[in-house]
Amino acid sequence: MRAQLFLAAAAASLLAAPAAVQAQDATLVVNTTVANYCSIGLANVAGSTVAVANGVRQKVTTLRLSCNSPTGAQLTSVAANGDLKSGSILINYDWEMVVPAIPSLGWAPEDTFPVNYTKNTFSGGYSEALADGIFADLFLNLCYGVPGGPGLGGTQGDTVPGSSGCAAAPSGPGASEAPAGNYSETFTFDLNPD
Repeated sequence: MRAQLFLAAAAASLLAAPAAVQAQDATLVVNTTVANYCSIGLANVAGSTVAVANGVRQKVTTLRLSCNSPTGAQLTSVAANGDLKSGSILINYDWEMVVPAIPSLGWAPEDTFPVNYTKNTFSGGYSEALADGIFADLFLNLCYGVPGGPGLGGTQGDTVPGSSGCAAAPSGPGASEAPAGNYSETFTFDLNPD
């Protein structure tokens, strides 16, 4: 009897033993969203007053551009008038945007001839640098006495595009020869996904 009890106990322990353990795969899925954002701001204003000087290129402001878009970014820059204005007196200028990190967002010095009051430039696709934030510098080169523009202050909407030449004689006088007064121009900038 005792032998049967031992055999029964041994059989019960075999039945209680687990079957061979099989390896289990573990799966973890993590979802997140990366925001598609664009922002632009004034990082530095070089000065509230632009020195009116003949043929002197001067930095007016530094913009900070950030855009985390898979297609890249479009920068739209608009000059309200195309000239610095004081009543009916105008001072023409070249404007230039320098973006060392992504040069395609900038442009070379150019007159704000009627078709160039608005500049649309593109980053050319996604850029980690742009997602982190890059800097853009706006320069002006003022010139009073626009080539092709008769009379005091030249003409708004120049008849000859390209004020670059007027900084040097004999194309025309420099902006330092403009009548005294307060001249102003408004620039707006917008950064959006391309």
